[in-house]
Amino acid sequence: MRRLALALAAMLTAAPAAAFECHTALVLGLDASRSVDARESDLQRRGLADALTAPEIVAAITPYEGLGIAAMAFEWSNPGDQLVLAPWRVLDSPAAIQAFAAEIVAGPQIKRRWKTGIGPAMRFAAEAFSVAPVPCRRQVVDISGDGPGNAGTAPDVHRKAGAFNGLTINGLVIRHPENDQAQPPNKDPLIYYQRNVIHGPGAFIVETASYDDYPEAIRRKLLRELAPPMAAR
Repeated sequence: MRRLALALAAMLTAAPAAAFECHTALVLGLDASRSVDARESDLQRRGLADALTAPEIVAAITPYEGLGIAAMAFEWSNPGDQLVLAPWRVLDSPAAIQAFAAEIVAGPQIKRRWKTGIGPAMRFAAEAFSVAPVPCRRQVVDISGDGPGNAGTAPDVHRKAGAFNGLTINGLVIRHPENDQAQPPNKDPLIYYQRNVIHGPGAFIVETASYDDYPEAIRRKLLRELAPPMAAR
């Protein structure tokens, strides 16, 4: 619990001016388990940073002055290993978005772990909203990963306990080319995410064939998550 409290404290940032309105609080979780090598980790970080700073995403984040989002990003692996890459930031201008994206790329390096603790990662993301810097209309979790959970408490346990109430949890499933062949349901990441990860109103999954396709996939995913019809809900 102390470790979680310290991690949550690391997400805090100063409150913005009173005129600011937040349409979405967004928590971004990136897979850092054993199946993710250094190159793939870099593709995730840089792909996310590039997506956030793409003109169409900037326009979706802050369509006009005074309206924007709050966001934080972390990497996850073993049940007890969640590392904040960029703490909570208020994204209310292109400059603020650019600075947040740079933090993600330059964030601390997590030591690669053996396990894939998706349930604990989802719980960590859900608890992060308790220290969000501003109230927002929507609370959205974005979880990226390349395999089913295999360690820690299952997502459904947290769901039944009410940990995800009021949240929308979306997934980005990344496939390894060597695993293109049909897999049993308990090993197929898409089926696992459909059954265990996505949650809440409008929840969806984006699937990509490899880590090389991740940058474009996360751009499409963010655009769908932050598009005005979604943000206005």
